[in-house]
Amino acid sequence: MKRNLLIFLFFATGLDIYGQPLIKILAFEQVNLPGTVPSAVKDENGNAVKKAAAKNNYFLFLSFRKTTHIRPLEVFIKGTAFRIKETRLRETPVLYIDSTVRNNPLKAVLVPAAEKNVIELIIEETTSQPERTSSIQRLSLKNDIVVSYIWNKKKYFAALRNLAKSTPVNNE
Repeated sequence: MKRNLLIFLFFATGLDIYGQPLIKILAFEQVNLPGTVPSAVKDENGNAVKKAAAKNNYFLFLSFRKTTHIRPLEVFIKGTAFRIKETRLRETPVLYIDSTVRNNPLKAVLVPAAEKNVIELIIEETTSQPERTSSIQRLSLKNDIVVSYIWNKKKYFAALRNLAKSTPVNNE
């Protein structure tokens, strides 16, 4: 019995040392509704100005142990690849403040207070066209968010099944 317990403990610690790091993805989708365009507005060529289409803003965060050092490469949002650049956040919790109501701004906690490293992934507007491996395609079909990153000189993936919806932004 003691021998089996020792073998299990060595196996469990070995998995922790050599396995993929535990990364938590916190992702939020916010609809950005365009303002209204007056009906009689024309551009410099005399053509009627069209109303802009609704656009989505994405807030993406990775949370992981302080001893882990990763480098995010790209993110797939609903199957579309985007290039990212990372910025380290120094303070948690991360709050989003919606100040559309002047005297009563709405505050939402995006990342709760934690003793972990938190990286915010800022998405660039242009999409990248990476090599589509079968593992990326399978993960993209089942998950809304897939993040590829490098840890210990190897490429790994972290996935999030569903995006959380945030309150929409109404422009004027």
